[in-house]
Amino acid sequence: MRVFRKSGLAGAGILCLLGAAPVLAQQAGPVVVVAEDSAANSDAIFPLWKSLLGDKKFLPPYGINLVVLDLSGQWDVKDFSAAVNGNELASLNGRADVHPLTYGVRGDVWVLPFLNVFALVGGVKMNIGVVGYDLPLGIGGGLPPEVIRGDVNFNLDFTGYYGGGGFVLMYGYKNFFTSVDYSAVWTHLQSSTSGVEGNELRTDTASFRVGYIAGAVQPYIGGRWVKKIDHFEGTVEGPNGTPVTFAVDLRAPAWNYTAGMHAMVAKHYELIVEAGFGDRTHGLVNLGYRW
Repeated sequence: MRVFRKSGLAGAGILCLLGAAPVLAQQAGPVVVVAEDSAANSDAIFPLWKSLLGDKKFLPPYGINLVVLDLSGQWDVKDFSAAVNGNELASLNGRADVHPLTYGVRGDVWVLPFLNVFALVGGVKMNIGVVGYDLPLGIGGGLPPEVIRGDVNFNLDFTGYYGGGGFVLMYGYKNFFTSVDYSAVWTHLQSSTSGVEGNELRTDTASFRVGYIAGAVQPYIGGRWVKKIDHFEGTVEGPNGTPVTFAVDLRAPAWNYTAGMHAMVAKHYELIVEAGFGDRTHGLVNLGYRW
């Protein structure tokens, strides 16, 4: 931990920001069902209502995928309160730089030609850097007494796991397609700091895509929305062993923009590569097999 300007009593109150942190959901299912060439079995149960496809070919309905998502972004400090030896602090102005790396497995099935459902599980590695600005850290000498203020900056690492699911809706017209998806993911994080509650987290996400079917490759652009406001509270050890009791809310940036590509290789192997831009940035790679 580093304290800039004058040091003092309640700097470790910022530790409350690090008890747990939001993790965004993984990539929400396949991008498109209509294919230029397909190894789908027309006798398979899914998708139902195959007649809706007309003479179009469709992807094999079942998929298993390995997904890696590397995310970076700044989470807002929405509300903050802390108490050190009964002296209460409030209205912290700060930021939380969140960098999770998630990796996992996703299974999916096209239940209908326009509806895919999926489930996913995996692990999380996370680093969080927090800066608290202009904190009242103590009282100096003089008349009247001077309030000693300063900034606090430090990092912590976390590990954990997640699980959840969702659905994708897709519509294709000629060589164009559009899709929307929704997912809910629950994440459990284990920090190196004891005495902190609130690390059972839920993330709700939705996204839209518009793309072009260029044979076996489908480039697309879109955007992703996230609902993520988390409340954490507990007691941590401050300077010189002083206990700090806190409560804090962190809020993730709501929107970012995406651009990516979906491709089928040798009719069965699926690849998705995607990048996200804005207040949240991410890189995603999805490798899968469909049958």
